[in-house]
Amino acid sequence: MIMRIAYMSLEFPPRIFGGLGVYVDEISRELVSLGESISVFTLGDGTLKRYQDMNGVEVFRMYPVPIRDGLDVFFSDQTLSWGEGLRFLEDLISLNQLCAASVMENGPFQLCVAHDWLSLLGGMAVKREGIPMIYHVHGLEIGRTDTPNPQLVALEKKGAEVADLVITVSQAMKQELVGLGVSPQKVRVCYHGVDAAFFNPDRADAERLAQLMERYGFAADDIIVLFMGRLEPVKGVVQLFSAISLVREKHPEVKLLLVGKGSLESWAISEAKRLGGITVVTDFLDGEEKMLTYALADLCVFPSIYEPFGIVALEAAAMGKAAVVGASGTSGLAEIVKNPAAQLPTGVHVNARDPNDIAWGINLALEDLDRLRSWGSNARARVLEEFTWQKAAERTLAIYKEVV
Repeated sequence: MIMRIAYMSLEFPPRIFGGLGVYVDEISRELVSLGESISVFTLGDGTLKRYQDMNGVEVFRMYPVPIRDGLDVFFSDQTLSWGEGLRFLEDLISLNQLCAASVMENGPFQLCVAHDWLSLLGGMAVKREGIPMIYHVHGLEIGRTDTPNPQLVALEKKGAEVADLVITVSQAMKQELVGLGVSPQKVRVCYHGVDAAFFNPDRADAERLAQLMERYGFAADDIIVLFMGRLEPVKGVVQLFSAISLVREKHPEVKLLLVGKGSLESWAISEAKRLGGITVVTDFLDGEEKMLTYALADLCVFPSIYEPFGIVALEAAAMGKAAVVGASGTSGLAEIVKNPAAQLPTGVHVNARDPNDIAWGINLALEDLDRLRSWGSNARARVLEEFTWQKAAERTLAIYKEVV
């Protein structure tokens, strides 16, 4: 019997800002290929169709009119002090209301999956109407900032209580949920996947790689260390800049390539000019350019201070690249990358809060370039065995069937 499953997600193509949008896009298409029916309820932007069939996935886009003036009178002085954060919340309330109403109108659905706290209000609303609900946790407020908002923490805990089951992206995130008081028996771990046919080193054309090298200003004997991700404090960008100066004392041929956007853009560009040997790319890269940029790298580094999972580490691994990753605290990266002590190593674990440790990890990886390449081969083999979207979809579907 085909299940009709409703997804609520703030992100869906072409509106993708991070790993959440990539995940919902990939897993929904893979579940459709397994014979299930997926409908995504998401936010439009005024230019997109309200209803669209995208590769067999039904997409319903909402265009909320925020009821800000009326809501403001109910908020406390503490909430009103949020400023623009309050405007975002009011917009989100309107969106969740429309999504919940649209799920009920376009049903019947056997299951609703609310992706992250951004969709929890709508997910809990349809749960109240009798539709089983799974809360899919991609990250938590307590890890996103050093000063967590207690109201968002309370909402995430409430969502976990109300949901029939909770899915999260790593064992590290499961432990974080348990620490919030969620029963471990209620939490299931299901890793993300990666398109290993697309992120495939065999697809990297030598001529296009040479053009990319010239575009970024790299020489043939440069050792390229790549960071791909949001330029935010939680990604360890500041510590990485400190570390790369230490690395270049031992490996002067190392060049750091940073690809991403975020609140640290201006700082990163200024600091790169001051230090030298660092290229910052804030342009949007399409899929092909992203694949080729991974192929360009000798080593990838993702020194996240907090990382529930880390799709970039999977993409790098699929491209046959070893990685140095932040592994202290809550880190799904530590579950993707195998340390040198493992039977088949794929990279190095470091304490991302310590630039000296990041530098140590990069230097260790670069000690033996033949060994580094073997770690990259191990990484791709591990992806093909454990981290394809088909495997992710099969495991996810088995969890859904526990509820339906």
